[in-house]
Amino acid sequence: MLKRMLAMGLTVGVAIGILMSCGSNQTTVPSPGSGALITLISDVAPCNVLSFRGYIDGVTLTVVGGASGPAIIPTSQSYKLNFGMLRDLPTVLNITTLTAGTYNEATMDLALVEMGVYDPSASPPVKTISARLTTASPTFTIAPPLTITKGGVSVLRIDFNLLQSIGVDSNGQITTKVTPVIIGSPVTASGSQGFGELDDLLGFVRSVTPTSADPRFLGSFLLQLLSGSLPQGPAPTVSLTESTELFGAPPLDQLLTGSFVEVDGYFDASGNLVAKAVEVEYQEDLAQNKMALIGTITGLTKDSSGNLSEFDLWVRQEEPNNEADIQVNSIVAVNLSSSTAYQFSSRPVNFANLTFAPTTLALGQEVVVHGPYTKAAGQTTRVAADKVYLKLQPVQGSSTSIVQIGSDDRTGAFWLSPCMSLFQKQPILVLTNNQTTFLNLSGLSGLTTRPLLLVKGLLFPQPQGATINGVPVPPGTLVLLAKQVHQL
Repeated sequence: MLKRMLAMGLTVGVAIGILMSCGSNQTTVPSPGSGALITLISDVAPCNVLSFRGYIDGVTLTVVGGASGPAIIPTSQSYKLNFGMLRDLPTVLNITTLTAGTYNEATMDLALVEMGVYDPSASPPVKTISARLTTASPTFTIAPPLTITKGGVSVLRIDFNLLQSIGVDSNGQITTKVTPVIIGSPVTASGSQGFGELDDLLGFVRSVTPTSADPRFLGSFLLQLLSGSLPQGPAPTVSLTESTELFGAPPLDQLLTGSFVEVDGYFDASGNLVAKAVEVEYQEDLAQNKMALIGTITGLTKDSSGNLSEFDLWVRQEEPNNEADIQVNSIVAVNLSSSTAYQFSSRPVNFANLTFAPTTLALGQEVVVHGPYTKAAGQTTRVAADKVYLKLQPVQGSSTSIVQIGSDDRTGAFWLSPCMSLFQKQPILVLTNNQTTFLNLSGLSGLTTRPLLLVKGLLFPQPQGATINGVPVPPGTLVLLAKQVHQL
């Protein structure tokens, strides 16, 4: 009964209540009981590895002491992930109920792994590599051990460290050898943010509940994640409050199923996925060749008047999944017109109120493209863009110099040297404010050691130059408005 109800998308808190009520009618010998487990997954990849696609065919826990434990993901399921999309952008791998206990290891079954590597010497600059796993079933430590309590909610974060997993040769070139380096760690709920923020969850709306019996929430919708998984991937219930910022959204009772959305939110201590911001972008329809294409801009084409007419998009993910028509790790041509709309997701991150428009499209930006596509044998697939969204993205590199530090040690600016070849060694000016989060750093003053960084934010080129938040910006500069600065 519980498994069926979880599949219907009930919140974790409700699922626990059902479990406890069902258990109260048992007359057999009592079991240890069960608790809810939310599993998140993320990674950090080498700079030019923009895509690392594979299937997780099962995750099994090990009880402290060595006994085999329950499965987070049973072997009957196959979850499709692109780890290259998860740099400091964790997603939900699964929500389930497990036997109460303490677990200190897990084993993950992997299959069909391939990498998409940017190669500027190739045309198009895309190289797909079939990875050679040294083990298809790596076992990894959970430290400290994960404790699942009866009737409680636990969160496990799995970090697939591709930076250490993917082999390189003596010249620093990516090889096919992958030795999985995975770390598991429990997450403890604290404060108003519960188990911590989740930025830019990508998926589409499966169903809508415009009201709520819980007075904390106004209503909810079911968010389908990990499109292309067999059976369907996780579909958590996204709960809205009076504080939730809705962008591009109609009233909840008019929200259309099939709409592609980007969600910023958090799991509260009761296991509810609470939305802080929801960007409703476009209703996808495979029957009309419409799906969200998420990827990186790898080329720009201008017309005879010097106006941008199209760009090349390296497709890293598609929602809903339809690789029969458009392959992931392929390049499509995105045609722009006077009717194309431009917007950015994660709108609260644009603290400088910068404009996104055809003049501010640039190589290396991550975008979401919406519109019908056409394809013909032997020709490049073309998308007539109805909407282009600038996406929250992590940029990897090293700090080179500090431009400005405010008295709070958070507000200011610094230059970042990106390590991805697509940026063509062009330095990026990172702007921060008092809401910017610093991980493994006390603040801007900690950048004097020139650490390797992952900076998550919105990337805007400034062709004409400007003064932004009191910081002079030279013409032609790429500006990254940072939500988070993470020292690796």
